[in-house]
Amino acid sequence: MPSIPRLLIAGTNSGVGKTTLSTAIMASLNKRGLNVQPFKVGPDYIDPGYHNAVTGRMCRNLDWWMLGEETLRELFIRAAVDADISIIEGVMGLYDGIGATANSSSAHVAKILATPVILVLDARSMARSAAAVVLGYQQMDPAVDICGVILNRVSNLRHYRILKEAIESNCRLPVVGYVYRQPDIQLPERHLGLLPTTEKSRLPEHLTAMQQAVEEGIDFARLIALAGETVSLPKPGRRLFPDMPGERRVRLGLVQDRGFNFYYQDALDLLTALGAELVPCSPLSGKGLPADLHGLYIGGGFPEMFLEELSHNTLFQKDLKAAVASGMPVYAECGGLMYLTTSIADFNNRRYPAAGLIDGCC
Repeated sequence: MPSIPRLLIAGTNSGVGKTTLSTAIMASLNKRGLNVQPFKVGPDYIDPGYHNAVTGRMCRNLDWWMLGEETLRELFIRAAVDADISIIEGVMGLYDGIGATANSSSAHVAKILATPVILVLDARSMARSAAAVVLGYQQMDPAVDICGVILNRVSNLRHYRILKEAIESNCRLPVVGYVYRQPDIQLPERHLGLLPTTEKSRLPEHLTAMQQAVEEGIDFARLIALAGETVSLPKPGRRLFPDMPGERRVRLGLVQDRGFNFYYQDALDLLTALGAELVPCSPLSGKGLPADLHGLYIGGGFPEMFLEELSHNTLFQKDLKAAVASGMPVYAECGGLMYLTTSIADFNNRRYPAAGLIDGCC
């Protein structure tokens, strides 16, 4: 297999700024002319939207629990092979997995993909103790290749120099950069996590500010060099994707808009590879259901944020009911399943009519 330059950016814990820094680093690498392939460890739909926005490539999820080792490796290689560099954003803290185990953790994925790890540490109110934290992460599992540290929320240059000296002298690891405390570059949050990119206003300006924030303190030449110090991955022994795409056999409607956008790109690619023609549609568009569909896929999202618009598109609801009555199958999950119910309540408990295919309310 060809060499694939790659890094996994992991945090000591949730909330250290992984997504902000990962996205900003991807943007800076992209600005340097590199073709960056983004990945996200675990079943996350929202963070990948920010990765997509700054790289121009679709982020892929790496979920060991769902995929297993061989398929995880196959999907990684398939997406990364034509990129200049791959950046994997971790999940939670480096060793946080299923229960008290490391299974499905960022560390687990890093070992499966033989990927060096950049550890992100929130350095607020710390000095030499930062070295003790880093040393603990090194010693927890020596098979995890922690190759460098980025210090986030540093107070000033003097603070950074103290932290850098303590970590490099005690841990024998390079500190490849720092980012000052800048609350205005933090990604906005709301219920269930970050605000999706499809709902964020002034997204380009925010992403530019994030990218500029990491330029001063991070040694990108060092990061790129560390990403290149990787071994070739073995060819997967089991294949999920066919060698050649199948003939188009079905027209599958795909509901994809601001309200319904929780999809794994590899799942959509696999549907296409197996012979499905994905036909975009939207109950927010004011239009009806496309003609001649063999089935409909409604993914998750936040329909509760668009209840008035959804309830007004009675044409889509009418077409959907008629298609289901004629035998068309519908697969819906999460927010998509909510849309199929009789009604959905907003945060003030005001109810709006939904598609009415399932006798129940949300």
